[in-house]
Amino acid sequence: MDILIFVIALSILVIVHEFGHYFAAKFTGVKVEEFGLGLPPMIWGKKIGQTIWSLNWLPIGGFCKLEGESPEDTKKSTTSFMYKNPWQKGLIVLGGVLMNIVLAVVIFSTVYTILGVPTQTNKVKVIGVVKNSPAETAGIKEKDWVLSVNDVYISKPEELTKEVIKDKGNETNLLINRDDQILSFKVMVRDNPPAGEGAMGVAISNTEMTKIAWYEFYKGIGAGFKEAYFWGKIILGGVTKMIGGLLMGKVPSDVAGPIGMFEATSSIKKSQGFLAVIHFFGIVSVNLAVVNVLPFPALDGGRIIFVLYEMFTKKRANQKFEGWVNNIGMMILLTLILAITVGDVARLVKR
Repeated sequence: MDILIFVIALSILVIVHEFGHYFAAKFTGVKVEEFGLGLPPMIWGKKIGQTIWSLNWLPIGGFCKLEGESPEDTKKSTTSFMYKNPWQKGLIVLGGVLMNIVLAVVIFSTVYTILGVPTQTNKVKVIGVVKNSPAETAGIKEKDWVLSVNDVYISKPEELTKEVIKDKGNETNLLINRDDQILSFKVMVRDNPPAGEGAMGVAISNTEMTKIAWYEFYKGIGAGFKEAYFWGKIILGGVTKMIGGLLMGKVPSDVAGPIGMFEATSSIKKSQGFLAVIHFFGIVSVNLAVVNVLPFPALDGGRIIFVLYEMFTKKRANQKFEGWVNNIGMMILLTLILAITVGDVARLVKR
């Protein structure tokens, strides 16, 4: 069941992205020759109108093939991508990115309209406890409210972090409100915690979900936009840091591929429920938009470089050169996906 949910969710993200290119192409009068889910070879295909709709063997993406997009297709036509204006080309190239952002906003807005919108408080809540962590060993539980650390009143997550790190390598004293009972706990603060776990092994927040009436749906939409912007900044920062590390010769260790994403999906479904899974794929949709807009060959961001070249020079880029660059970029991307997948498998084997 978890595999089916994962495949369907990932397929929806890809289809929405490719439909962004499709709608933009139709809007600008470009012929769509084929719309495919997955990468060739083809399993099944059917021509409807001018477009072949296909299902392909490699389930790692999708494509929207346009007339005049291939270097070999030099036929001059009013429906050819090659002979459209730069702004029209730019709209088509970025159509997928825009649709992924729209999808993310829709997902976040829907989840927050159902669950309530995040509201900041002056209290810090434990929203997750890592298994076998010092916090779990001490007896800290999810939904506990942290009142103080070493008798210092806490109202923000950063205040808790600031106080806790003062006790690295030792125990720290937490005063907890649990179901209106005031409890005291001693928690060991780790010097070198595992990546992503924190010194005590807890996830904390100072926000609560406030239910809204049906006619206040606009608050859910507003929260959806804020959430998309928030994750866009986080993901862009992470990608920038990863690229900087690669340029310095550091191989990223916390990047997950399809297997890692499936693990995360399954874990979130078990611990937080189906709506949390939907929210997770909203984050993945933002991630897909950010990654695709990077100026790397074969990605939408790489293709927009050629569009900008044409816009400023008033000359079309050499089609064969552009095709050659994008093909090399695609091979590099497929190699990276394979390497990340191997890393995911290796992590599973070590467990």
